[in-house]
Amino acid sequence: MPERQERRPSGLLLGESLAIQKVREQIKKAALTEVPVLITGESGTGKEVASRHLHELSRRASHGFHKVNCAAIPAPLFESELFGYEAGAFTGARTPKPGKLEQANLGTLLIDEIGELDSALQAKLLHALEDFRIVRLGAIEERKVDVRLICATNSDLEVAVSRGKFRSDLFYRINVLRIDMPTLRERASDVPILLSYFVDLYSERFGTRPEPLSSSFVRLLGSYNWPGNIRELENVAKRYVVLGAEEQIVSMLHESEELNVPALDPVDLNTPLRVQTKRAIQHLEKKIILNVLQAHKWNRRKTARTLNISYRALLYKIKEAGLPPMRTVRAGMDKMPANGSENALEC
Repeated sequence: MPERQERRPSGLLLGESLAIQKVREQIKKAALTEVPVLITGESGTGKEVASRHLHELSRRASHGFHKVNCAAIPAPLFESELFGYEAGAFTGARTPKPGKLEQANLGTLLIDEIGELDSALQAKLLHALEDFRIVRLGAIEERKVDVRLICATNSDLEVAVSRGKFRSDLFYRINVLRIDMPTLRERASDVPILLSYFVDLYSERFGTRPEPLSSSFVRLLGSYNWPGNIRELENVAKRYVVLGAEEQIVSMLHESEELNVPALDPVDLNTPLRVQTKRAIQHLEKKIILNVLQAHKWNRRKTARTLNISYRALLYKIKEAGLPPMRTVRAGMDKMPANGSENALEC
């Protein structure tokens, strides 16, 4: 086996949290083998990135990485996509075409969202994986392929097996090594690293250079729930590079958080009532302050009067809540009247 060079992790695998360090170590170990790997995790956690990194570290790195998405291809077309077809196999098949399994020969094939695979196709895939011999649609002869298989899913396959929606024999075939991708909530300490990576990436791609992110804004992002995981963080970075205004990002995140409030909060059996109550009040207070600030176009003196608190108390609460400082708000607001009126932003 040729010696593999150590490669820098792809962007989404960057970070210093224990959760992502564990994933990187699991990928390194998996790359030393040829056995099937199942990568699980919520949408947006970087399952495809982890798959590509595994391929890059393996002895198959000099050959192709191919992907087929079970959720994106209609069931009637999936068989031909995976196994290929001969000319005349069906209407419109004028020339033969190799399927993904053939295309990935000597390389790696990622079967994404495998939990969405039709039950009839599950049996055909299992048969192909037993000895890696395939038959194109419309053909008779078998073809031998040499493929490293990686499967990914955001669904619970154990539950699907128990409900009869996923074949148990296929599950055990693909679940030899398993890598669970952590949510961004589980690696919140990596948010500043990932944010910096994406801002630099899209600043170069879009040919612009936004102002440096404030520490309070980064802290706010670290406390956000991130229902869309890294994909959502990437989109936030794109918006910041384009808009260059932190307060607009805060507003978008606030709206997103409102739309993703769970019906029931998780039960905390280890924290005293007074502590949980204090946290809930702080969270609610932060939302109220943010709403009033936005209603007054971030005019803090008006906000203080509306809330019936002192201006100094409001400044303290803004800082305590991790809301962006006024200098970043000022930078992104539309031009304000220069007559010193009450509608203008204070320094």
